Amino acid sequence: MTAKAAGGLLPENIALHPRGAVPFVVTVFLSAALVFLVQPMFARMATPLLGGSPNVWNVSLVCFQAALLAGYAYAHLLTHLVKSVRTQVIVHGAFLLLAALVLPFELSSVFGPPDPSRPALWLIGVFAVSIAPPFAIISATAPLIQAWYARTGRADAHDPYHLYAASNAGSLLGLAAYPLVLEPLAPLAGQAMAWSVGYGILLLLLVGCGLIAMQGKGGAMEGPAPERTAAAAKTGAALWRQRAWWVVLAFVPSSLLVGVTTHIATDVASAPFLWAPPLMLYIASFIVVFSKAPLIRLDHAIALLPVIAGLALFVLTKLSGVPTLLSFGVHLACLFIAAIACHGLLAADRPETGRLTEFYLLMSLGGVLGGAFNALLVPVIFTSVAEYPLMLIAAILLVPQRHWMGPVHTVVIAGVAVGLALIAFYVYEAPSLSARAPRSFFVLLTIGLVLLYLVRRSRLCGAVAAASIWMIGVAGSPTVGAYAERGFFGVVKVDDQGTYRTMVHGTTLHGAQALDEDALRPATYYAPETPIGQIFAAHTRAGRVGAVGLGVGSVACYAWPGQHYTFYEIDPIVARLARDPEWFTFLSECAPDADIVLGDGRLTLAEEPEDAFDILLIDAFSSDSVPAHLLTREAVALYLSRIKEDGVVLLHVSNRYMALEAVVARVASDLGVPGRMQFHTIPERGHRASSSAVVVLARNELALASLDAGGNWSVLEGDGGRAWTDDYSNIPGAIWDRMVKKMR
Repeated sequence: MTAKAAGGLLPENIALHPRGAVPFVVTVFLSAALVFLVQPMFARMATPLLGGSPNVWNVSLVCFQAALLAGYAYAHLLTHLVKSVRTQVIVHGAFLLLAALVLPFELSSVFGPPDPSRPALWLIGVFAVSIAPPFAIISATAPLIQAWYARTGRADAHDPYHLYAASNAGSLLGLAAYPLVLEPLAPLAGQAMAWSVGYGILLLLLVGCGLIAMQGKGGAMEGPAPERTAAAAKTGAALWRQRAWWVVLAFVPSSLLVGVTTHIATDVASAPFLWAPPLMLYIASFIVVFSKAPLIRLDHAIALLPVIAGLALFVLTKLSGVPTLLSFGVHLACLFIAAIACHGLLAADRPETGRLTEFYLLMSLGGVLGGAFNALLVPVIFTSVAEYPLMLIAAILLVPQRHWMGPVHTVVIAGVAVGLALIAFYVYEAPSLSARAPRSFFVLLTIGLVLLYLVRRSRLCGAVAAASIWMIGVAGSPTVGAYAERGFFGVVKVDDQGTYRTMVHGTTLHGAQALDEDALRPATYYAPETPIGQIFAAHTRAGRVGAVGLGVGSVACYAWPGQHYTFYEIDPIVARLARDPEWFTFLSECAPDADIVLGDGRLTLAEEPEDAFDILLIDAFSSDSVPAHLLTREAVALYLSRIKEDGVVLLHVSNRYMALEAVVARVASDLGVPGRMQFHTIPERGHRASSSAVVVLARNELALASLDAGGNWSVLEGDGGRAWTDDYSNIPGAIWDRMVKKMR
């Protein structure tokens, strides 16, 4: 393949006829927009039931990829088993009507509430019953419309792949429109109804395109394009090698997509509004490589890949000191370039139109396998987010050797040298390597296999792969002496830092306990001088205390004789570690009889009787992650109904990205209940005490009288903005309040 062919994927002598192509372009555009509108809509419906975990998005991606595969398989079978376009239109129309029976969307209750021990299986089952039928049938639109377009007899009918760029443009618009337009302006019921209307319009457009195809000459579908004659001649082993190549080229960027998303959610920022950008760039890569005049040439992307991948791996060492925002940009840029490289190679090897639906089917299969590998298998075999650098290595290994250039060699070698120096420093500072023995053996074995495979192809490529895998084994693993465990809700690490033992979930500190004589003194956000500590210290006569969000159980050591504590925790790993005195002793020493209820805090709290608690702490949103369903009008009304007449609700609203105090203030104003807030700053850094923002709500002013006497608390006042509800939340607005209005 020449550089010219790599950059411009369609023959220059093909003249498109825009008017005749408009119905086909509009149809694939609308179908793709609907497909990617329903993805965040489903995640929005399901996430509240699973505690806002980023893995909800990852598993949802796998579900949608599987449904996409089913749609492509259906399109492939329909176009190959049914030769008549007229019959295809009738069959497809019938399936569209049948799938419409589940509209408008809502989550099925057939599987009951989610099981915290098997959340992924519950999510997959709900998707299959609630969303999959219409999603799968409209997913068949892109390959089916292209197959019909190839039957029109038009001048460009032999190469209809440019319609795939229109499809991905619709995908990108749909994905961007949901958080920016649809979610802030319409409740979930309205969103589902709007989607159903779009589905009806799409049905009519599909039938119209079928009628146009029926009037065509009908020969283009069977004849190969002149430039594809050699590809069409592939038979036997060569044909299967090509098919396997398509699957691999689709597998790597799909896995990389989920890996980057997980890394961002775990190690950069775990805010749901950041889950969409990686998918948007992944989709944009298809637009680039399938367009007639790509903005980024394939050979340029391939030349840039080792450089940007080396930079991303450098950032992953955790020793680079790269700011969070810059790190975020580097990882997104790396995903985009890697996706263009892999998808560009895939597009350049696309077959004649007779194998069009097979091509999309195998491309979808690779996507499903890549997503499933990350979302379902990786949490079982890795204790860190190792899949991301692994896929970077795989992308580098797929690069054709002829695309490597001299200047790139110099940059990559320099990057590898810096990386090795950082690793050497990291290992030197480690007090012991005994904890690394099993992982080190795996790393050395993998390095040997990679070098053995690459020795005759590219020593440089082998060196990059080896150094990158070394980074996985050393820099990407938990620190020496730490314990790490990974589950559906993310990676939980327990580590000794100086005189404190900490529990960390991604970038979120769940709590710390002193290892000296202050072991039973609550630390971090729960220290006696913090707002939470002030409330617990003042309410010594409270009979029953509830806390949504367990952490390490710090507040248990505020318990007085006769008090009973109930903790609501969605992550079984957190619950087990906090209860085990080998790790933390707050619970075992201070409140051994405390109840720990597994499940989403709001769902499990709803099962408690009214007027049950004197103090109710809502601490399930941290400095990064915000389960929005815990801050809605309905949620706060639930909390208030579960406290006694003189009880209080504490909401820990510390957040680097969103002004959650403004969100709570609007809800309190809408409910007509009084509130107080306190921004408490700790000048010195450390685990003994941490700065925090806390809002206190009550059913009447009398319950807050003691707070006014101290002078540390201010009256909570709404600004007249719209309150969040179960059908409405505005995360971009909360970001705006924090960044622009400077509410603090």
